[in-house]
Amino acid sequence: MTTSPSRTPKPHDLDLSGAKWLAAPDAPEGPQIAFVGEYIVMRHGSDPTAPPLIFDQGEWEAFQDGSAAGEFDSLG
Repeated sequence: MTTSPSRTPKPHDLDLSGAKWLAAPDAPEGPQIAFVGEYIVMRHGSDPTAPPLIFDQGEWEAFQDGSAAGEFDSLG
């Protein structure tokens, strides 16, 4: 018997209808996140119908660490 490796779900795999989206108070149309089950989902507030990014806990922690270390500073 083989087991399939775990994978981060695709947006259509999660029910986002009841998600409580969180945004910075001064930037409601910027990045928004929601906690859905064991996943962290990120979307852009100005286009909430676009496919969101989905992170598992380890991916989210790596994203936060990279952000805190300035890895994305040159993108803006």
